[in-house]
Amino acid sequence: MAALRRGSRKPLVATVIVAVLAVAATPAAAQPTNARTADPADVVDVENFEDRAQRWAEARRRARQEALRKAEELAIANRNTTSTTTSTTTTTTTTTTTSTTSTTTTTTTTTTVPPTTTSTEAAAGAHPLPAGTTEEQWHALRECESTQNYRAVSRSGRYRGAYQFARSTWDWVAGMHYPELVGIDPRDALPADQDKMAYKLYEINGWQPWPTCRKRLPS
Repeated sequence: MAALRRGSRKPLVATVIVAVLAVAATPAAAQPTNARTADPADVVDVENFEDRAQRWAEARRRARQEALRKAEELAIANRNTTSTTTSTTTTTTTTTTTSTTSTTTTTTTTTTVPPTTTSTEAAAGAHPLPAGTTEEQWHALRECESTQNYRAVSRSGRYRGAYQFARSTWDWVAGMHYPELVGIDPRDALPADQDKMAYKLYEINGWQPWPTCRKRLPS
């Protein structure tokens, strides 16, 4: 009887062993070995990032506008503080009081500075006309070149002053005879200086520097 029970256990044990091996051989599909839980720190909040980028761009734009506004205010302030030169005329008043036993006489004398003379006649007196020329000829030359305008400028801007000097010609004559006039714009020079420069140019080259107007000069 005991032998019979031992004999009936063998098939049962074999069946259990086969079932265990089958379960062990079955892959655990529902539990992948390489699966990893996502770290919350690795998750990027795209909307939050875009919002911060927009706020940074807006702050930068406002800073740039503020810098431009301050620069403009500084430029306006500099222009407003530029000093303006004002010419004034001073009148000197001299008062002389004469007293006697019976009568007191007060004499007031006002002295003013006479205006500067810029007429052609005064300039000619300070700088004699070149030999062989007349005042009528120089008057006609200025009339032809600039209609007597000592601040005239040609349309091209090249010829300037009453005698329509080119800057190069002006500096050439001044360099030889009047160094203090080198570099001065002919139209900005005093009328007397323009006259003496024209007279000196005539002494060097005659009427040749004025090829068109020389034909209209009186003899």
